[in-house]
This record gives sequence, structure tokens and C-alpha cells, in this order.
Amino acid sequence: MKKLIVGLLILLIGRLAYADVDPSVDIPANRAILQKVETAYNKMKTIQAQFAQFNSKVKDDLQMGELYLSKPGKLRLVYQKGSPLEFYANNGYLIYHDRDLKEVSYFDLDQTPVSFILKETLRFDDPAFLVTGVSDILDEYQVTVIKKEAPELGSLTLIIDKENLSLKQWEVVDMQGIKSTVSLYNIRENVPIDNKLFIFSNPYTQKN
Repeated sequence: MKKLIVGLLILLIGRLAYADVDPSVDIPANRAILQKVETAYNKMKTIQAQFAQFNSKVKDDLQMGELYLSKPGKLRLVYQKGSPLEFYANNGYLIYHDRDLKEVSYFDLDQTPVSFILKETLRFDDPAFLVTGVSDILDEYQVTVIKKEAPELGSLTLIIDKENLSLKQWEVVDMQGIKSTVSLYNIRENVPIDNKLFIFSNPYTQKN
């Protein structure tokens, strides 16, 4: 009887650890993957890398550039010369700037799936998120999350290299079903990054 109770407690603790996982993917093998991804990602405090970004809406769309990430809450995509785009996350906002259209859009970072990868500590039992997919495919782990109270905002898939457990790629599917894929290479982890890189100054704000 004692062994049975201990066994039930172990099973219960194992399920509670990732209570915010869709029941369809909540199996022991997937929970083991979540633990590996969580541990690996939390060792990364900053990331500097080159990136290639694809957008499913625009045929043959490819944007290249440099990515800077600093936890918590800071992200910058510096696109190659000639691109009109700027993308920032800082001070609780996700900021999108299109120089050609002279438009700046501000979004509450916490209302976007991207906020998940910018947290100080990534936790798959975060009550604000729900894990909807876990995959072990060839040389990578893939974990998909959505905002629990606002699934219509879209999803984020975190893709981790199995061999070195480093961030390899992420995919964001927005509320219109448009998928943006950011693939990383020449990755440098835990290097100093100047906070000035994450500061956005709106060029269209009128000055007194």
C-alpha cells in the first residue's frame, strides 16, 4: 500500500509540474522534453545572432539581419540595410516601425505570444499560457504555446536544437493565420548587450 501511495504521488507531482499543458499532449515523453527545453532556455540570459525571417503572406519574402535578445522583456531585430522595418520589444511594448509607410505600431507585450520567450524565467506551468504542441522531430524539439485567455492572438513555437539545446528558431502565427519564421545562426549566448540597442525613439512625435 505504501508503495502504491508513493507511486500515485510521483504521478501526481509529474502532472502538476506541467498542469498548463493541453491534455492531448500531456504524456511523460512530452513532459521530459518540456523540462529539457525549460532548463536549456533559462540558462540563456542574452542572445546575439544573425537571423533569416520568412513571412507566409508574402511570396519569396526573406528578411535578414541581426537579433539581440536580453531577458527580461528586451528584443531588437536590426534588418539589413535597405529594409524599411524596425522591430523592438522594451518597456512592456512590442514596437513595429515601417519607415516606408512612416507608421509606428505599439502593442502590449504581455498580450502577445512573444512575451513568453522574453520572460526572466521561462516556465511551461505559467498560468497565462497553454502548451498546445510538443514534438521531437529529427534534430530538434518544438514546443507551441498560446495565450490561455486569448488564443485568438495566435501562437508561438519555440524550436530548440537537440544536440546543444540552444535556441534554433521560432515561429509566430498571428490572429490572421500569417506565420512569421525567424531562424537563427552564428548564435552567441550570454554576451554583454548594450541596453541602448533596445531604445526606440519615435521619429514622428512632434517636439515642442
